[in-house]
Amino acid sequence: MISTKLTSSQSTSANSFVVTRHSEPGPVANISAPEPSTCRFYIDRLVQQIDPPEVKGIVGTVFQDLLRLLECVGLIENHLRQVDAAEETFTLFQLIHDEARRFVEFIRTDALNSNVLSEELTDTLDGIAFAVNHDLQRVFDSGPRGSVPDKSAQVVVGKLYRAYDILTNCLQQSTVTLSMVFDPELIGTKLFNNSNMRYRQSLQLCQDLPELIHLVEVSQQMKVEQALTTLTDRLERFRGEGMEYLMYSDWSQFESFCEMIDLSKMQPNELETVLHQFRCYLETLLGQVRMRNVLADVFPLGIGEEENCQVLTKLAENSASFAGSLDSHEAGAWREFAFAV
Repeated sequence: MISTKLTSSQSTSANSFVVTRHSEPGPVANISAPEPSTCRFYIDRLVQQIDPPEVKGIVGTVFQDLLRLLECVGLIENHLRQVDAAEETFTLFQLIHDEARRFVEFIRTDALNSNVLSEELTDTLDGIAFAVNHDLQRVFDSGPRGSVPDKSAQVVVGKLYRAYDILTNCLQQSTVTLSMVFDPELIGTKLFNNSNMRYRQSLQLCQDLPELIHLVEVSQQMKVEQALTTLTDRLERFRGEGMEYLMYSDWSQFESFCEMIDLSKMQPNELETVLHQFRCYLETLLGQVRMRNVLADVFPLGIGEEENCQVLTKLAENSASFAGSLDSHEAGAWREFAFAV
């Protein structure tokens, strides 16, 4: 079990982040008594219904660690904009990283080696371990670690928010996925309602998808290798930084198009058809994103394409003014975080 205490003062000390793990799994632990309809209350009831006891113990420990990690990440949220305390915030992220590594190790060495788990549960836990490990690498290989005094405030805040969003999304998705093994009818929003994070992610997609559509159109018109190289490079960056904000069901189709475009470099006759299909697909994705409830006030139902462009332009201008003091090098680093804060 992971437990934590994080002060809410302006200057947060890493020493206030206390972590312990107990060897005996038990019910999902609570900082305070759970209220009906809350995520913790739902998970606690779900675990109590699991049988046999051996499975309940393993699943209870996994849920317990996921929720504690989410609490740790959530407690950092109020400190993301405090650039003066960035070093301490980075340290807290590192502590979360270390505990998440131990969580992954528990699944791989204890849970998956148990002979009491069903095939579905084993596959689910294996997938959770892979996903958490993968996103830890994404965040900490290039994210919040090390010294930050040489970076602008905007870049620091952007990196912190990106780390927060990735870890929160991963841990929540893992919690929902494991819950659905025992409650297949579960709807994810019953457990988590991240309207602020979804808003930032959706705006990021509203910036990224039109950019991809433009690059596809340029590749269609120019039909030269340089244009296609620019497109594939941008696709690769999107796959690493923005694809996770799409619905999970869209990931495989997007990846499929990326592979076809890569192969089309050597098959010129097929390139035009593939690019046309991909552009239509991206336009459909963009339309779906703009219909998300969190963007209802940004893209009202029935708004035209011209008005949509005006809205995006205004959002971009606001973002540009926020980063207006950056030099060219810093601006490039900040651009990827423009809609993440």
